[in-house]
Amino acid sequence: MNNHPARHRLRQLEGRLWECICGQDHVIPRVMSIIERAELGLQPYGRPKGSLLFLGPTGVGKTQMTLEIAECLFGKEGMVRFDMSEFLHLDQVKLFTGEGRGDSGRLGIALEKHSQGVLLFDEIEKAHPRIWDLFLQMIDAARITLGDHRQRDLSQFYIICTTNIGSENLLRRRGLPFTTLERAVLSRLHTYFRPELVARFDEKLVFCPLSYSVQRKIAYAALIAETARMRQKGYHLELEESAVECVIRNGMHSALGARPMKQTVLRHVGDAICADLKDGGNGCGRLIADRQGEKLIIIT
Repeated sequence: MNNHPARHRLRQLEGRLWECICGQDHVIPRVMSIIERAELGLQPYGRPKGSLLFLGPTGVGKTQMTLEIAECLFGKEGMVRFDMSEFLHLDQVKLFTGEGRGDSGRLGIALEKHSQGVLLFDEIEKAHPRIWDLFLQMIDAARITLGDHRQRDLSQFYIICTTNIGSENLLRRRGLPFTTLERAVLSRLHTYFRPELVARFDEKLVFCPLSYSVQRKIAYAALIAETARMRQKGYHLELEESAVECVIRNGMHSALGARPMKQTVLRHVGDAICADLKDGGNGCGRLIADRQGEKLIIIT
């Protein structure tokens, strides 16, 4: 069996994760361990390629890591995401699994379109407990029988679930070592879900909140990417330190983490160029924060 293409994808994926996922250095090697064994054909027969449970606050890289895994291994259409808050009540379970002949639910529709890839179940704790029971079969045997009574094979999929359970322990860290906080989060996890479900995941990985240095790295990278995009449109901008500070102040959110960062950068840089053009400028110059630190402006 020629594994050269797999090895190339794995090297590419590892590089992407170290480049794009900031502040979670403890997670990347454990994720890569699962994926390397799966892609090189070392996983046990009759199980998904990998099953991962990502824990931590919103906006710390859980979904971004899943996107990078899916895109590197399966292409841009490689991930199927389910918002599990849509299946909170008992009468919504059938939306997920289908009911009766010809109705396989949203999961069945996704599996008809994709024979391999990454299945992301976002905020799994918000789903009805009856759906949690389905994961026992999905993870343990890599198969699922849906409402139309047909069985689907999941052996060519990675199953990744995210949850915010225990995030309050991380956000109130007060100088405690991360290993202590990690144990507290995993303890909460075991009181929330049935032990047999928790035990079935290959890895349970706790993502930590983003430190200021990590926030700065994310803000700077987003500004570099956006100013490069603007350069292609003819607007040459030179970043100043105050611009980075402004974006951190406006792009980080106590509840959403770094999730609003990209949109914040897009809006602030775009507004600065628009304001400069309206004032008779050419949209080029030094990009800095205004005196209040609330918006970006261009000076020459």
